[in-house]
Amino acid sequence: MNANQNGAQARDLTLEMTRHASVSNSNGERTFSNTLCKMIAREPYFQTRTDFVRVEPIAGDPFGRSNVLALVRGSGSRTVVLTGHFDVVSAANYGPLEEWAFEPEILREKLIADLRQSARSQSEHLALTDLESGEFLPGRGLLDMKSGLAAGLVALYRFAKLEERFGNLIFLAVADEEVQSHGARGAISQLEALTQEFNLEIDCVINLDATGDYEDGSEGQAVYYGSVGKLLVSAYVAGIDTHAGYPLTGINPNFLLSEIVARIECNPALADHAHGESAPPPTSLKQMDLKTHYDVTTPARAWACWNVLTHGKPAAKVLEEFREQTQTALDQSLETLRGRARTWGTPSDSWPAALDVQAFVMTFAELMLKAQERHSDFDTRLEAFTATLDPRLDAPMISQLITDYVWAQSELIGPAVVLGFGSLHYPAVLLEDETMIQTIRASLKTAQRELGIHIRERQFFAGISDMSWFGTANTHDLEIVNTNTPAPRARIHSVNRRATLGVPTINIGPWGRDYHQWLERAHIKYSFEHLPEIVWRVAMAALDSES
Repeated sequence: MNANQNGAQARDLTLEMTRHASVSNSNGERTFSNTLCKMIAREPYFQTRTDFVRVEPIAGDPFGRSNVLALVRGSGSRTVVLTGHFDVVSAANYGPLEEWAFEPEILREKLIADLRQSARSQSEHLALTDLESGEFLPGRGLLDMKSGLAAGLVALYRFAKLEERFGNLIFLAVADEEVQSHGARGAISQLEALTQEFNLEIDCVINLDATGDYEDGSEGQAVYYGSVGKLLVSAYVAGIDTHAGYPLTGINPNFLLSEIVARIECNPALADHAHGESAPPPTSLKQMDLKTHYDVTTPARAWACWNVLTHGKPAAKVLEEFREQTQTALDQSLETLRGRARTWGTPSDSWPAALDVQAFVMTFAELMLKAQERHSDFDTRLEAFTATLDPRLDAPMISQLITDYVWAQSELIGPAVVLGFGSLHYPAVLLEDETMIQTIRASLKTAQRELGIHIRERQFFAGISDMSWFGTANTHDLEIVNTNTPAPRARIHSVNRRATLGVPTINIGPWGRDYHQWLERAHIKYSFEHLPEIVWRVAMAALDSES
């Protein structure tokens, strides 16, 4: 099959998958695995090997979803895994065009008509130019990442057609990358079971996630040797509530938290730097007090979460840095209140007792120890309380409720801040096998010359991806995270003593623009023609390498 035929096949597969709306946590996501399995089963190789393509339920998944695994066998045990996710974000941001969000060819014409009439921003004018050129195709999930899955399938089918095959290819499509990565985390045990069944050894995982840029593709056409890690750092702020008519007899946690947020927001000192690249600094994702009704009493508690991206900085170091910044913010906040009390008219030697205190910062793990010291049956109490929580609540909300409960059980008194992790930790991963890197580099060099394109080599995929579950992670990091994560389901559970698959992992995916937005679109030639060829060459090179 030549490049044009591969491109047509990739396009057809992409369109067929895109038309099945597999929005995260929806019934469409749950049923997509069966649709995909039937698609793969049409390929001649699998018609006589029906047990080589499987729908595998994800253990413990709250939505009853499944992954899809397809194996093409060759000689020997060496194996490359081609993987990507099939869930997509909501199409609600398409507005009146939502009903066509999963029909790319119809959507393109409607978007062109809409943008010709209403394009205002620079990004909208660029989208109009892209779509009118015929070089881009829109659609929810087409870029992120059904076209990536299609490239993997084209490579799988091409391998199946070889008369002689050295090594093995596994195609793995997973659910839930956009929310909690239940699919990729569940796939660890599924892959281990499959490799044990057929006596295979995984040498490399190629993730097929999308990238983007707003220029000529020189940034988006890239191979990534690693992926950023993600921590959701949380702060539970305990103040001292009081009548609003006497505000200086208490300490308002809203003020404390606002000072903490101001100190942390996009603070360059908290950004991680490694291997010549810098992760973005932290940014706040939630900030609120915990008062649930109106009266003239000031709030007693407040809560915030920050998105923290890492390139390798240990979780313990992240907590330490947040602790230092938080303590400084608390000290300055109380000094500000004391100064304002003096200015307002309270004598400096007799300001309200609430202001004559020292605030402290502790971790959730330290708070747990305090509560356990107070109550011999604390663990039983906590387990019973956790069982009463609505399982439909997200991890940050469950973390907030559990922290609030543990704080009350500890019988500690504010002002204080409890730092923890409010949701699932994505470990930072990076390929450091120099032999594998050189193998991939040589393959890409040949592909670039023959295809007439340029592919950048980059260290860290910035979009947070399932690469985190296939590469190698810091085991100590996971222990720190788990002991400071209140929500049980957000803790990382190891499989055969491993929380990740622990094999060389890279990302090569489609490129386009505006994924997750209503103008999401993939570059047609690169995504449908070049990408399947690149994936093929890298996979074959990895199977042939001497690493």
